[in-house]
Amino acid sequence: MKTKKALPALLLIAGVLTASAGFAETKGKSKAAAPAAPASAAATSPYMQIQEWKKGDRLPTEFRDRQYVIDDWKQYSLPAPRKGTHWVGVGANYYLVAPNGVIQQVGAGT
Repeated sequence: MKTKKALPALLLIAGVLTASAGFAETKGKSKAAAPAAPASAAATSPYMQIQEWKKGDRLPTEFRDRQYVIDDWKQYSLPAPRKGTHWVGVGANYYLVAPNGVIQQVGAGT
């Protein structure tokens, strides 16, 4: 009967020792042994790339969404938008965009 009660305790102790031995093994490894992320990983991510456009380019559809429109253009030291156009902010750049998405002016702003 004593062995039936001791078996769960032994299994628990064996599990804890195995886990701690595995932890100690990975803790002692040098950082050089870990595979390094490729240097181009950040460059290939679409969220990390900064795209800039010039006058006459067509702003991609995803940047014509309402969240990019700048209503308070004075706050950014931008000139008043001409009738039928609006300012769009993408990153640190500002674009005066026509309804068809063609960039009319690139603004410096502040």
